[in-house]
Amino acid sequence: MTYVLVRFSVENLAKWKAVFEEAAALRKSFGSVGVRAFSKADNPNEVVIVGEYADKEKAMQMFQSQEFREATARGGVKGPPEVTFLNEVVNLPA
Repeated sequence: MTYVLVRFSVENLAKWKAVFEEAAALRKSFGSVGVRAFSKADNPNEVVIVGEYADKEKAMQMFQSQEFREATARGGVKGPPEVTFLNEVVNLPA
């Protein structure tokens, strides 16, 4: 399992959210097993996504794909997103 942290700004959160939800099939086709999206409390147009993918290579392919670039453009993402791949170090119950 690999995790991905994605940060970016959007023009309009509601517009972006609709496109993000439509792109579920795209994410799944590249091995996504789930994502959570957050916006900053003091600036809802700044978004952070934490995604879980079955395979790092397939996830990397998605973030480099034309389909991903088109979806981010449709969603009003400002500039290229910052994408960071993460390795889980520890998972504690609380």
